[in-house]
Amino acid sequence: MPCSAGIHYKSTTKTWSEGERAHARNSDIQAEGWVAGEKAKVAFLESNGNPVAQQGTYILTKDGGKTLYLVNPQDKTYAQWDLQGMLGVVGAVMNGMGPLLKIQFSDPKTEKLAEDDGGLVAGVPTRHYKYRTSYTMTVKVLGMGNTANVVSEQDIWAATKATDAGLGVWLRAEPARTGNKEFDKLLTSSAAKFQGFPLKVVTVSASTQQKGNKQTVTHSTMEVTQLDANASVPASTFEIPAGYKETQIAPTQQGASP
Repeated sequence: MPCSAGIHYKSTTKTWSEGERAHARNSDIQAEGWVAGEKAKVAFLESNGNPVAQQGTYILTKDGGKTLYLVNPQDKTYAQWDLQGMLGVVGAVMNGMGPLLKIQFSDPKTEKLAEDDGGLVAGVPTRHYKYRTSYTMTVKVLGMGNTANVVSEQDIWAATKATDAGLGVWLRAEPARTGNKEFDKLLTSSAAKFQGFPLKVVTVSASTQQKGNKQTVTHSTMEVTQLDANASVPASTFEIPAGYKETQIAPTQQGASP
């Protein structure tokens, strides 16, 4: 079985909240990845609170994430999995509600607070960056509105010498677009500017309602816990197994709660 030099890693991603509706936003994903150039496989070893990254399934790509397939070994099926399209459903819903629902964001202010030596993460030298982004978000339903002040601080430990494009499938450096002009403007302008791929990201976002002063604080951490940059990766790792049937994932199901 032909093998090529590649990268093997394990990562953990956790999200939890405090305050209003905090319980609804908790998720925990344990992932394992294999990368060789633009090819990548990301397997979800454990997953709860996330309807997309279901335990036992995995993602494949051969073109650095431009085309993704979600493979389900239990059902022996695979389907093209469009992250842009999935988030596009969010944009379509926001756009399609018309005057019923309006969401507006002020121009975000992004400040670079620090850049220094990040030390080792999973044995790999990193560069540490810290950013703060602040903006206001106004949600209006049938003309009745509520405005929140949002302040988000993000610490990033990036492996600046990592070049394999396949790393970006899970260790994302740039947010996907939703198709909603206001939301995409926020994603683009608040995206942290750094080189390489993030091996650890810690985000704390506080949203405070201007009416009533209620606050929700959301914490998110992603950390690569193991990384072998000289792994021997079989070529078959990036192939859909023979006999698997192609299906389709309905975008509405992707975004739905389990």
